[in-house]
Amino acid sequence: MPEKRSVSIGFESRRDDGAQRLRLRGELYRMSAGWTLVYREPPDEGGSETVNTLVIEGGELRLRRRGPVRLEQKFRQGERLAGQMETPYGRHEVEAFTTHLAARLAEFAGTVEWAYELRMQDQPVGTFRIRLDIQEE
Repeated sequence: MPEKRSVSIGFESRRDDGAQRLRLRGELYRMSAGWTLVYREPPDEGGSETVNTLVIEGGELRLRRRGPVRLEQKFRQGERLAGQMETPYGRHEVEAFTTHLAARLAEFAGTVEWAYELRMQDQPVGTFRIRLDIQEE
């Protein structure tokens, strides 16, 4: 059975057009082969919440977002991986080329960072850099 702790997350997202910083709460699970982090983003203007599940295993991150926009995407440094995004306008194929990936977690604290170039329907969406600073509560 996985071990679970409540955590505080310093979330920083940088994109071509700006940055976003948030303080979030979540649950961090120590799994036999890695870590799983579950956290909620603040509600959007319409009051809808997004729940993110990030699985960190070996040299790979798997992100699953559930909210008004749904996303399934894998990240591996130096690789271009296909994913799917579902918006109110329909389902779209996406692709992420991961330029940086580092996960340093131990004793329910640490950092996870990744940077990637996202494409949707073969068109560039932007370059993103995400950093999560995780501390046990």
